[in-house]
Amino acid sequence: MLAVLSGFRAQVDVKGKLAELYMAQYLEHLKKNQVIEDYAWSDKDGLPDFVIVYKGRRYIAECKNLRSGEEGKYKKPPSYKVEVQKTRNSKDGSNTRSYSVDHFDLLAVCMFNQTGKWAFFYKASKHLEKTPDMNFLKIFQRVPFNPTTPWEKDIAVVLDDIARDRN
Repeated sequence: MLAVLSGFRAQVDVKGKLAELYMAQYLEHLKKNQVIEDYAWSDKDGLPDFVIVYKGRRYIAECKNLRSGEEGKYKKPPSYKVEVQKTRNSKDGSNTRSYSVDHFDLLAVCMFNQTGKWAFFYKASKHLEKTPDMNFLKIFQRVPFNPTTPWEKDIAVVLDDIARDRN
């Protein structure tokens, strides 16, 4: 336990796994209540955190934690900050951490690092900020203190938004 408490990287890893666990519990609740048909949680490099089956279609979800402390906030306009990139670069050292704009469908952001609560805000990836060339997502994304569209507390609202584009 001391190793986790003493190691920044260990704390980040533990909080990341806990966020995924709480997300999985939420998805299990939605499955039991027939809001979603199914989900799969993966912990393998190269695979998405979650695949969600909703109204007969598959959706890819990535789960990220807000940044901690004051460095986890923007001053103007006031908002939280989430880092959206893959954990590792490729073995040859090239930068493969940035997500392409179509790598996943929705972002689940765990609010714990700023609020102390294992709650989530959700946003369709199509609404995330992009790099100037429009091929990749910006590494740092703003998250409002209180969800305002297109950020939502209800994942089904975001899944419906994504589904409208697929029809």
